[in-house]
Amino acid sequence: MNEERPPAGTAPVVVAPPATRDPLWYSPLFVLAPARTHSTVINAMIGMHPRMAAFPELALFRRGTMAELLRDPPGWRGPTADQRLVGLLRALAQVEHGVQSEETIALARDWLAQRAAWSGEQVYDHLLARVAPRVGVQKSPEDSGRDEYLQRVAAAYPRARFLHLTRHPVTSATSMHLAWKDSSFWNIQPQAFHNFCLGVWHHQHRRIDRFVSALQPDRGLRVRAEDVLNAPQEHLPRICAWLGFDAAPASIEAMCHPERSPHATVGPPGALGGGDAGFLRDPVPRAVELPVSLDVPPEWGIDPWLLLTVIEQANRFGYRHEPRDPR
Repeated sequence: MNEERPPAGTAPVVVAPPATRDPLWYSPLFVLAPARTHSTVINAMIGMHPRMAAFPELALFRRGTMAELLRDPPGWRGPTADQRLVGLLRALAQVEHGVQSEETIALARDWLAQRAAWSGEQVYDHLLARVAPRVGVQKSPEDSGRDEYLQRVAAAYPRARFLHLTRHPVTSATSMHLAWKDSSFWNIQPQAFHNFCLGVWHHQHRRIDRFVSALQPDRGLRVRAEDVLNAPQEHLPRICAWLGFDAAPASIEAMCHPERSPHATVGPPGALGGGDAGFLRDPVPRAVELPVSLDVPPEWGIDPWLLLTVIEQANRFGYRHEPRDPR
C-alpha cells in the first residue's frame, strides 16, 4: 500500500490539476452503446487482448470536473452520484494498489476528493498512464447519452477510436424492460414502458451512428454484439485488424475469457457494480439470441412511427426483418 488516509480532523489534501496535457498523447478505445447491449462482456473481452486493458464503466464525461461528478444529481431520478462512480473507484483501486478491497476503495474515494478540480480527461489520462503501454478501453452508456457528452470525449481524445456496438432492438427492449420496469428511476406508466425502452434504443443508436459515421474508417467501426458472442473466433479477429493488433490464436483465446479480468466480479464492499450485474455475477460469455424478425409483441403497444423507424434503422445495422405471418 503506497498511500495512507490523513488523520481525522486534518485539512483535506488538494491536488492541483496537471498544468498541461497533450490530447494527442493517448488513443484509447471507447465502446459506444445504449444500456443492455452486452457491452460489459464485450468490453471485457476486448480488454483481455495482450495489448489492451479494460476498465469498468467510468462515466467520466457527463460533467466538466470531478467536483461536479461527485455531487451530480441523478437524471430521471436515477442512481446517485456515488453509485455512478463505482466503476471509477474500482479502476483507481486496481491501478493504484493492485487490488480492489474495502480499504483500497476508500483510498480511491479520497484520491478523487483530493482532485475535485480535475477534468474527466485528466483523470482518464492518469488511468491510461498506469496501464500503458497497453491501450485502455471502456464503455459507459452515459458517454453517448447526449451529444454534449460525445463531443466532450471527442475533444479530449482526438485520436481515440470508437466501436459502435449494436444489439437487436427487440431483445434490447426486452432486456431494458426486465431490468428497469420495477425501478423508481422513471416516472413512466407501465403501458408505455416498452415504448420508452424502444425509444432509448432508437435515439441513442441514432446519436452514436451519426457520430461514428462522421469519423474516418480507421477510427470508427460498427459491430453486432450477437456476432461477437455467437462466433467470437470469426469476429474478434475483425476487431483486432481494425485496431491494428495481432489476431494470433493465443490473443483470440485470451479474449474469449473475460472472466479473467480483474473487474469481472461484483466488486468489493463499498463499490458493488461498475457494469452489468448479470455478467459480474457470472462472467463467462455465452451465445445469445438473434431473432430473424423485427416484429415486436403486439401487447407492447408500440407507436407505429417509432416501430417503422426502428425497423429501418435496424435493417441498416444488419438485422433481418421477416414480418410475422398474419394467418
